[in-house]
Amino acid sequence: MKTNRRHTPITTGAAVLILVSFGLAGCGTSAAKPPTTKSTSVKPSSGGTVIQALGPLVAVNWYQPLRPVAYNSLYDGWAASLMYKGLFHIAPNGKIDLSRSIASSITWNKSGTVYTVSMNPKWRWSDGTPVTANDVAFTWKLIQAASSPNAPAPWPYAGAGSGGVPQLIKSFQVLNTHKFQITLTQPVNQAWFEYDGLGDFMPLPAQAWNRYPHNVNQELSYLAANGTNVNFFKVVDGPFRLTNAIQNVSWTFTPNTHYDGHKPYLHKFVLAYQTSETSEVNGLKTGTVQVGQLPLSMYSKRSELANDTLSPSYGYSIDRTILNFKNPSVGSILRQLPVRQAMQMGIDQSAIIKALYNGMGVPGTGPVPLHPNTFLAPQLTHSTYSYNPSAATHLLEKNGWHLVNHVMTNSKGQQLAFNMEYDAGSSTVLAMVQIMQQDWAKEGIKVSLSPVPFATMLQYHHQPTKWQIQTGLGWSYGGSYPSGGGMYQTNGGYNFYGYSNQSMNSLIAATHAPHSSPQAAQQALNAYQLFAAKHLPNLWMPVPEQLNEVANNVHGVRSSANTFTDGISPQYWWVGK
Repeated sequence: MKTNRRHTPITTGAAVLILVSFGLAGCGTSAAKPPTTKSTSVKPSSGGTVIQALGPLVAVNWYQPLRPVAYNSLYDGWAASLMYKGLFHIAPNGKIDLSRSIASSITWNKSGTVYTVSMNPKWRWSDGTPVTANDVAFTWKLIQAASSPNAPAPWPYAGAGSGGVPQLIKSFQVLNTHKFQITLTQPVNQAWFEYDGLGDFMPLPAQAWNRYPHNVNQELSYLAANGTNVNFFKVVDGPFRLTNAIQNVSWTFTPNTHYDGHKPYLHKFVLAYQTSETSEVNGLKTGTVQVGQLPLSMYSKRSELANDTLSPSYGYSIDRTILNFKNPSVGSILRQLPVRQAMQMGIDQSAIIKALYNGMGVPGTGPVPLHPNTFLAPQLTHSTYSYNPSAATHLLEKNGWHLVNHVMTNSKGQQLAFNMEYDAGSSTVLAMVQIMQQDWAKEGIKVSLSPVPFATMLQYHHQPTKWQIQTGLGWSYGGSYPSGGGMYQTNGGYNFYGYSNQSMNSLIAATHAPHSSPQAAQQALNAYQLFAAKHLPNLWMPVPEQLNEVANNVHGVRSSANTFTDGISPQYWWVGK
């Protein structure tokens, strides 16, 4: 699973990523507003370079397809997905497209315990060797070991627990060169395992990487040591190779000429670091950046970008404020539901959307995105907790908190006083946290603010003493089934903040169980998300539209966009007139 500035998606089903809340998601078309596009009959042509801005202070920090929590951003996932193909391709409509996948068929038994995957033999690594079931077996071996809490640093694997991997897998068997079979310990919801479980099994080049076949922990350390070594990633099966990387400057990809899918038109594709929102907008204005994002705080600059086309979109993601239940100073306080309820009631989502997003956003209502509403419980089109500082104050007082020198304090002398880290790269996030700070103060909740770079926030996640509250981070489901197992299950792979509730565990488990019909499966998913919306494993935040900008001479960006996975496909982009 993954995070955006969001946390990133790969175009496999199991990608859940962290992302910066106001960072660039996959460019696409909003269902609410048609993009201001111009019709074109330009035919694709080869050549040219396209530079895409990553967003302010966002870097690619890990190139390996398997990622630890600290390197599980949307942007790390983009880099990996350009070089390595997932087992299957998910289309923008959320359905698996086997015509573009390594898998040629996926079948399962009636009880949902045995899954057999056949692989299309056309796919080869760039060194000419076939992509085989043994490469998937190599991936499974790594996932199994990297998911252990005793795995060498920087592991464990971020996807541990998502899709029941590895804990529900009884056996993995290579049946022949291009076929493998996975047997589970119990029956499960077949769609959930297909998207969230099988989606983890991206083939990796065993013949090039399996340096220590008899010592998997040594192998994990070896792979981690090469996580940002450009020269390590010579054998790929994706459309691009990473040929140059200058940290906090740029990451340059060139075509994999041996790619067995749609070969890139571009000669170079570059992900570019931006020092500020202003630098990104200036890059779009001058043409030094061709694909990027207009920050919501700079919407008034839209008229200055005369050579670009604006395309608003929503990614399949949520935004949230994360509470550290493990923090030794404040964890016991944050674990109290009335405290979390009061904090949620102190977030004026409507005011944030109106004042900071120019009205272009939707409230956060729970763990399932509002756009598209495919899996959304109908009750969650609106927020469970309305903005109401007065009611929040009464709730706190009812539960043993009273104002002492303007700060809510209990009989033990504990105070509702926290430090909140926020993404340092966005002026919109700065304005948002200042609104939150002021509104929480009305309830007697004192919050100090600390700007922290996005990458540093991720590094802190497994260090409970380093942080108390984090905001300005989003969560991209990256095409996965939004059941929440990795995020909210006790000890889930991305539940680094220590949330634990037995009712939540049971409800999540029910979404993973087999069901008699899609309607029954949706009922289980509804029950889970309604509980999560009320129980607040984190605080729900408003989700802004992404104001994507594309230079008018760059084509194919929107037509290849996939907001369901938040992925990018620059192999379909080209430079024209």
